[in-house]
Amino acid sequence: MRAMGRELRHAGLQFESEREYPIVYRGELLCRQRLDLVVEDRVLLEVKAIEHLAPVHHAQVMSYLRVSKLRVGLLMNFNSETLPAGLRRIIL
Repeated sequence: MRAMGRELRHAGLQFESEREYPIVYRGELLCRQRLDLVVEDRVLLEVKAIEHLAPVHHAQVMSYLRVSKLRVGLLMNFNSETLPAGLRRIIL
């Protein structure tokens, strides 16, 4: 994730890594969710390096989008032959 941060910085983009959001249920704090990267306060970037993206990864990004109130997420799997093959855009 550090390399991704360097690339974003090099491109002149503002970002925050591991931004935390509280998860509250019936007025009680259950936990805090950490998002990999939030770029320009508009796009969630979830970074993976796994064999295959599964439906659970899509659901994870959807959950993060709901919690953060962001509308656009990118799910990136760096363990794929090409970057486009491992990239999924998710819109809430």
